[in-house]
Amino acid sequence: MKVIERRAQKDEEKMEIQEIQLKEAKHIAEDDDRKYEEVAERAEFSEGQVQQLEEQLRIMDQTLKALMAAEDKV
Repeated sequence: MKVIERRAQKDEEKMEIQEIQLKEAKHIAEDDDRKYEEVAERAEFSEGQVQQLEEQLRIMDQTLKALMAAEDKV
């Protein structure tokens, strides 16, 4: 009978340890999810900035070409 009781106690201890590990794993996963969301937001914001800069560059290029063409006519 003592063997069964010791076995049951060991199993219970293992389950307690596994529950603690599960809580830690959930906490880590939640933290990683939060970090991922932050990075995704930054990436989306940066992509918007890149698009704005590309548009500004395109406009500046057109303006420069127009000014150079006007200068050639003079």
